[in-house]
Amino acid sequence: MNNPSPQVPEEEASTSVCRPKSSMASTSRRQRRERRFRRYLSAGRLVRAQALLQRHPGLDVDAGQPPPLHRACARHDAPALCLLLRLGADPAHQDRHGDTALHAAARQGPDAYTDFFLPLLSRCPSAMGIKNKDGETPGQILGWGPPWDSAEEEEEDEASKEREWRQKLQGELEDEWQEVIGRFEDDASRETQEPESFSAWSDRLAQEHAQKRQQQQREAEGSRRPPRAETSSHSWRQQEEEQRLFRERARAKEEELRESRARRAQEAQGDQGPEPARAGPRAEQPRGVGRGSLWRFGDVPWPCPGGGDPEAMAAALVARGPPLEEQGALRRYLRVQQVRWHPDRFLQRFRSQIETWELGRVMGAVTALSQALNRHAEALK
Repeated sequence: MNNPSPQVPEEEASTSVCRPKSSMASTSRRQRRERRFRRYLSAGRLVRAQALLQRHPGLDVDAGQPPPLHRACARHDAPALCLLLRLGADPAHQDRHGDTALHAAARQGPDAYTDFFLPLLSRCPSAMGIKNKDGETPGQILGWGPPWDSAEEEEEDEASKEREWRQKLQGELEDEWQEVIGRFEDDASRETQEPESFSAWSDRLAQEHAQKRQQQQREAEGSRRPPRAETSSHSWRQQEEEQRLFRERARAKEEELRESRARRAQEAQGDQGPEPARAGPRAEQPRGVGRGSLWRFGDVPWPCPGGGDPEAMAAALVARGPPLEEQGALRRYLRVQQVRWHPDRFLQRFRSQIETWELGRVMGAVTALSQALNRHAEALK
């Protein structure tokens, strides 16, 4: 009696057959693409090779015998070498003879040292210690003497480690000895620092804050001093020019006032007839006559054109004076300005030249300006 053979489901049989076929097909496609990649490199079509690798990032750029890096070194193809290094090729990859790309670059002679050997060495310095099947390293091919990882260097490393360990051990023994000796010292001889009280702590913080503020003020004054020093000569010249204009305007006003008084005296003498004894008293008319020649508020030579805020006028006068670092000269300058703009002195000099109805307003501004100058002078003491 024949035993029936086990029946395999149809779907399982189909999958078991398709899986090896699909993996074999993908492997063959990948190998064809890698061969195409190497053909593009050999033909100098680097753009096509890079585009192929971007479309299929799973390709092995080191596949093939000899590998692409070895071929680029043998053909002296520097652009292909740079492209392979940028795409991730491994300079330590060995061919069937055990040679790396550094071995291949070293065999090309001194002409290939800069363009081929140095880029590979900077990308993978450890490849200098790789030996091929003949036991040679890239350095030995170049004639650099012993292998890269020589026994002398290992002995020097071990000796340096031994010295470091002994120095460390000696330092620890000295620290331990000092600690043991310190136990027998008299505790009373040690200076004990008392904890800082709250009042002392607050006073120290206040003092540090005051010192910091003073330092900031000095820095701010130092940053402002250079422009002030640069403009000092200009301010002195401007002040002298303004004083000259002030004197000229005062003389012109005095001449106009003298001419108007003489004209009014002549008119009064012509109306009264020949009375010379009474011509003098009649010549003094009230100040309201001929107001067109007298000063109004805007005609006064204020420090700022047209008058304005007394503090601003005082600041303008101080700015025209000597620099702040010249304390003596600045005090003398302010003393002169205080005398010039003192209300009594100003009224004594210019009362006859100011309109009567403007006199109160002018004297109020002069008084405020004098007080502002006094405050600036007090601040300098």
